[in-house]
Amino acid sequence: MSNKAEIVGSCEQGNEPVSFEASKLGRKDHWDSVYDREINTFRETGDIGEVWFGEDTAAKMVSWVCNNIEDTDARILDVGCGNGHLLLELAEDGGYTNLTGTDYSPQAIELAKGIAASRGLGDKVTFVEQDFLSATEVARIAGEAKFDVVLDKGTYDAICLKPKDGGADVDQQAIDTYPESVVGSLKDSGVFLITSCNWTEDELVARFARHLECVGRVKHRSFRFGGAVGQTVATVAFKKARSL
Repeated sequence: MSNKAEIVGSCEQGNEPVSFEASKLGRKDHWDSVYDREINTFRETGDIGEVWFGEDTAAKMVSWVCNNIEDTDARILDVGCGNGHLLLELAEDGGYTNLTGTDYSPQAIELAKGIAASRGLGDKVTFVEQDFLSATEVARIAGEAKFDVVLDKGTYDAICLKPKDGGADVDQQAIDTYPESVVGSLKDSGVFLITSCNWTEDELVARFARHLECVGRVKHRSFRFGGAVGQTVATVAFKKARSL
Protein backbone atom coordinates (compact mmCIF):
# COMPACT_ATOMS: atom_id res chain seq x y z
CA MET A 1 0.00 0.00 0.00
CA SER A 2 1.36 3.41 -0.92
CA ASN A 3 0.16 6.90 -0.04
CA LYS A 4 0.34 8.83 -3.31
CA ALA A 5 -1.18 12.09 -2.14
CA GLU A 6 -1.16 14.12 1.04
CA ILE A 7 -4.48 14.08 2.85
CA VAL A 8 -5.84 17.59 3.18
CA GLY A 9 -6.06 19.34 6.53
CA SER A 10 -4.91 19.27 10.12
CA CYS A 11 -5.78 16.90 12.94
CA GLU A 12 -6.15 19.05 16.02
CA GLN A 13 -7.92 17.18 18.78
CA GLY A 14 -11.09 18.65 20.26
CA ASN A 15 -12.99 17.80 23.41
CA GLU A 16 -14.90 14.54 23.87
CA PRO A 17 -18.48 15.28 22.72
CA VAL A 18 -21.73 14.45 24.45
CA SER A 19 -23.62 11.41 23.13
CA PHE A 20 -26.97 11.56 21.37
CA GLU A 21 -30.10 9.86 22.62
CA ALA A 22 -30.84 6.38 21.33
CA SER A 23 -32.80 6.13 18.07
CA LYS A 24 -34.39 3.56 15.78
CA LEU A 25 -31.48 4.27 13.45
CA GLY A 26 -29.35 2.27 15.86
CA ARG A 27 -31.63 -0.79 15.83
CA LYS A 28 -31.07 -3.86 13.66
CA ASP A 29 -34.79 -4.50 13.20
CA HIS A 30 -35.17 -1.03 11.69
CA TRP A 31 -32.50 -1.69 9.08
CA ASP A 32 -33.81 -5.18 8.33
CA SER A 33 -37.15 -3.56 7.51
CA VAL A 34 -35.54 -0.81 5.40
CA TYR A 35 -33.57 -3.30 3.32
CA ASP A 36 -36.58 -5.59 2.95
CA ARG A 37 -38.34 -2.70 1.19
CA GLU A 38 -35.27 -1.83 -0.86
CA ILE A 39 -34.88 -5.45 -2.02
CA ASN A 40 -38.46 -5.38 -3.33
CA THR A 41 -37.90 -2.02 -5.00
CA PHE A 42 -34.69 -3.22 -6.66
CA ARG A 43 -36.42 -6.33 -8.00
CA GLU A 44 -39.32 -4.31 -9.34
CA THR A 45 -37.56 -1.22 -10.71
CA GLY A 46 -33.79 -1.74 -10.56
CA ASP A 47 -33.43 1.18 -8.12
CA ILE A 48 -30.54 0.36 -5.74
CA GLY A 49 -31.99 2.40 -2.88
CA GLU A 50 -30.66 5.28 -0.82
CA VAL A 51 -27.00 6.28 -1.00
CA TRP A 52 -26.15 7.47 2.51
CA PHE A 53 -24.93 11.09 2.61
CA GLY A 54 -25.42 11.38 -1.15
CA GLU A 55 -23.47 10.60 -4.31
CA ASP A 56 -21.00 13.46 -3.82
CA THR A 57 -19.85 12.22 -0.43
CA ALA A 58 -19.44 8.67 -1.71
CA ALA A 59 -17.49 9.98 -4.70
CA LYS A 60 -15.09 11.82 -2.40
CA MET A 61 -14.38 8.64 -0.45
CA VAL A 62 -13.83 6.70 -3.67
CA SER A 63 -11.54 9.45 -4.92
CA TRP A 64 -9.50 9.34 -1.71
CA VAL A 65 -8.95 5.61 -2.05
CA CYS A 66 -8.06 5.89 -5.74
CA ASN A 67 -5.59 8.70 -5.04
CA ASN A 68 -3.92 7.04 -2.06
CA ILE A 69 -4.05 3.28 -2.54
CA GLU A 70 -1.97 2.21 -5.55
CA ASP A 71 -2.41 -1.53 -5.23
CA THR A 72 -5.72 -2.48 -6.84
CA ASP A 73 -5.51 -5.84 -5.04
CA ALA A 74 -5.33 -4.16 -1.61
CA ARG A 75 -7.78 -5.71 0.85
CA ILE A 76 -10.55 -3.16 1.44
CA LEU A 77 -13.38 -3.57 3.95
CA ASP A 78 -16.57 -1.50 4.04
CA VAL A 79 -18.18 -1.81 7.49
CA GLY A 80 -21.97 -1.55 7.41
CA CYS A 81 -21.95 -1.67 3.62
CA GLY A 82 -25.72 -1.48 3.15
CA ASN A 83 -26.50 -1.76 -0.56
CA GLY A 84 -22.78 -2.01 -1.38
CA HIS A 85 -22.69 1.21 -3.40
CA LEU A 86 -19.29 2.39 -2.11
CA LEU A 87 -17.50 -0.87 -2.96
CA LEU A 88 -19.19 -1.20 -6.32
CA GLU A 89 -17.97 2.28 -7.24
CA LEU A 90 -14.45 1.31 -6.16
CA ALA A 91 -14.63 -1.76 -8.38
CA GLU A 92 -15.99 0.12 -11.38
CA ASP A 93 -14.10 3.42 -11.13
CA GLY A 94 -10.92 2.31 -9.36
CA GLY A 95 -10.48 -1.22 -10.66
CA TYR A 96 -10.09 -2.65 -7.16
CA THR A 97 -10.56 -6.40 -7.04
CA ASN A 98 -10.24 -7.44 -3.37
CA LEU A 99 -13.27 -5.83 -1.81
CA THR A 100 -15.34 -7.02 1.15
CA GLY A 101 -18.56 -5.51 2.45
CA THR A 102 -20.11 -6.52 5.76
CA ASP A 103 -23.39 -5.67 7.43
CA TYR A 104 -25.32 -7.04 10.39
CA SER A 105 -28.51 -7.02 8.35
CA PRO A 106 -28.88 -10.14 6.18
CA GLN A 107 -31.32 -8.19 4.02
CA ALA A 108 -28.61 -5.61 3.27
CA ILE A 109 -26.24 -8.38 2.21
CA GLU A 110 -28.91 -9.91 -0.02
CA LEU A 111 -29.53 -6.54 -1.67
CA ALA A 112 -25.82 -5.82 -2.15
CA LYS A 113 -25.20 -9.22 -3.72
CA GLY A 114 -28.11 -8.72 -6.10
CA ILE A 115 -26.86 -5.31 -7.21
CA ALA A 116 -23.29 -6.59 -7.65
CA ALA A 117 -24.51 -9.51 -9.76
CA SER A 118 -26.60 -7.19 -11.95
CA ARG A 119 -23.46 -5.16 -12.70
CA GLY A 120 -21.25 -8.18 -13.33
CA LEU A 121 -19.13 -7.47 -10.27
CA GLY A 122 -19.91 -10.53 -8.19
CA ASP A 123 -16.35 -11.85 -8.61
CA LYS A 124 -14.73 -8.61 -7.43
CA VAL A 125 -16.81 -7.82 -4.34
CA THR A 126 -17.66 -10.19 -1.48
CA PHE A 127 -20.61 -9.37 0.76
CA VAL A 128 -21.02 -11.21 4.06
CA GLU A 129 -23.08 -10.85 7.23
CA GLN A 130 -21.06 -9.73 10.25
CA ASP A 131 -21.59 -8.38 13.75
CA PHE A 132 -18.75 -5.85 13.78
CA LEU A 133 -19.01 -5.49 17.56
CA SER A 134 -18.09 -9.15 18.10
CA ALA A 135 -14.35 -9.87 18.45
CA THR A 136 -14.93 -13.36 17.10
CA GLU A 137 -16.69 -12.00 14.02
CA VAL A 138 -13.99 -9.37 13.49
CA ALA A 139 -11.30 -12.06 13.56
CA ARG A 140 -13.30 -14.31 11.23
CA ILE A 141 -13.64 -11.66 8.52
CA ALA A 142 -10.21 -10.03 8.91
CA GLY A 143 -8.27 -13.30 9.02
CA GLU A 144 -4.55 -13.31 9.76
CA ALA A 145 -3.78 -11.00 6.82
CA LYS A 146 -6.24 -8.28 7.91
CA PHE A 147 -7.22 -5.29 5.77
CA ASP A 148 -5.24 -2.50 4.14
CA VAL A 149 -8.21 -0.15 4.29
CA VAL A 150 -11.35 -0.04 6.43
CA LEU A 151 -14.17 2.26 5.30
CA ASP A 152 -17.17 3.55 7.23
CA LYS A 153 -19.89 5.77 5.77
CA GLY A 154 -22.50 6.20 8.50
CA THR A 155 -22.07 2.97 10.44
CA TYR A 156 -20.39 4.55 13.46
CA ASP A 157 -23.17 7.15 13.47
CA ALA A 158 -25.75 4.36 13.72
CA ILE A 159 -23.81 2.57 16.47
CA CYS A 160 -23.72 5.81 18.46
CA LEU A 161 -27.55 5.71 18.38
CA LYS A 162 -27.86 2.05 19.39
CA PRO A 163 -30.29 1.66 22.33
CA LYS A 164 -29.10 -0.09 25.46
CA ASP A 165 -31.49 -2.92 26.29
CA GLY A 166 -34.16 -1.31 24.11
CA GLY A 167 -34.33 1.84 26.24
CA ALA A 168 -33.70 5.53 25.65
CA ASP A 169 -30.02 5.43 26.64
CA VAL A 170 -27.35 4.67 24.07
CA ASP A 171 -25.28 1.50 24.37
CA GLN A 172 -21.94 2.91 25.51
CA GLN A 173 -20.30 -0.50 25.45
CA ALA A 174 -21.09 -0.80 21.74
CA ILE A 175 -19.66 2.67 21.11
CA ASP A 176 -16.48 1.81 23.03
CA THR A 177 -16.11 -1.54 21.25
CA TYR A 178 -16.27 -0.08 17.74
CA PRO A 179 -12.72 1.42 17.66
CA GLU A 180 -11.32 -1.87 18.97
CA SER A 181 -13.05 -3.66 16.09
CA VAL A 182 -11.50 -1.24 13.60
CA VAL A 183 -8.04 -1.85 15.06
CA GLY A 184 -8.65 -5.61 15.01
CA SER A 185 -9.54 -5.43 11.32
CA LEU A 186 -6.58 -3.32 10.18
CA LYS A 187 -3.03 -4.26 9.25
CA ASP A 188 -0.39 -2.34 11.19
CA SER A 189 0.13 -0.21 8.07
CA GLY A 190 -3.58 0.04 7.32
CA VAL A 191 -5.77 3.12 7.05
CA PHE A 192 -9.27 3.78 8.40
CA LEU A 193 -11.44 6.29 6.50
CA ILE A 194 -14.69 7.35 8.18
CA THR A 195 -17.48 9.69 7.12
CA SER A 196 -19.97 10.97 9.69
CA CYS A 197 -22.92 13.36 9.69
CA ASN A 198 -23.25 13.33 13.49
CA TRP A 199 -19.72 14.21 14.55
CA THR A 200 -17.34 16.98 13.48
CA GLU A 201 -13.77 16.29 12.44
CA ASP A 202 -12.43 17.29 15.87
CA GLU A 203 -15.01 15.15 17.64
CA LEU A 204 -14.07 12.11 15.56
CA VAL A 205 -10.39 12.68 16.33
CA ALA A 206 -11.19 12.89 20.05
CA ARG A 207 -13.37 9.78 20.02
CA PHE A 208 -10.76 7.60 18.29
CA ALA A 209 -7.63 9.10 19.88
CA ARG A 210 -7.04 6.18 22.25
CA HIS A 211 -6.78 3.69 19.38
CA LEU A 212 -6.05 5.60 16.18
CA GLU A 213 -3.99 8.56 15.02
CA CYS A 214 -5.51 11.09 12.64
CA VAL A 215 -3.54 11.54 9.42
CA GLY A 216 -5.83 14.04 7.73
CA ARG A 217 -9.27 14.86 6.42
CA VAL A 218 -11.23 15.13 3.20
CA LYS A 219 -12.79 18.46 2.32
CA HIS A 220 -16.55 18.70 1.87
CA ARG A 221 -18.82 21.56 0.92
CA SER A 222 -18.92 24.03 3.81
CA PHE A 223 -21.47 26.50 5.11
CA ARG A 224 -21.33 29.57 7.35
CA PHE A 225 -23.78 30.14 10.21
CA GLY A 226 -23.53 32.59 13.09
CA GLY A 227 -19.98 33.49 12.16
CA ALA A 228 -18.81 29.87 12.24
CA VAL A 229 -17.89 27.67 9.28
CA GLY A 230 -19.05 24.06 9.25
CA GLN A 231 -19.68 21.02 7.06
CA THR A 232 -22.76 18.81 6.80
CA VAL A 233 -20.51 15.74 6.87
CA ALA A 234 -16.96 15.07 8.05
CA THR A 235 -14.48 12.57 6.60
CA VAL A 236 -11.32 11.77 8.55
CA ALA A 237 -8.48 9.35 7.83
CA PHE A 238 -6.69 7.46 10.62
CA LYS A 239 -3.91 4.96 11.10
CA LYS A 240 -3.15 2.74 14.09
CA ALA A 241 -1.74 4.57 17.09
CA ARG A 242 2.01 4.01 17.55
CA SER A 243 1.51 2.67 21.08
CA LEU A 244 -0.64 -0.23 19.87
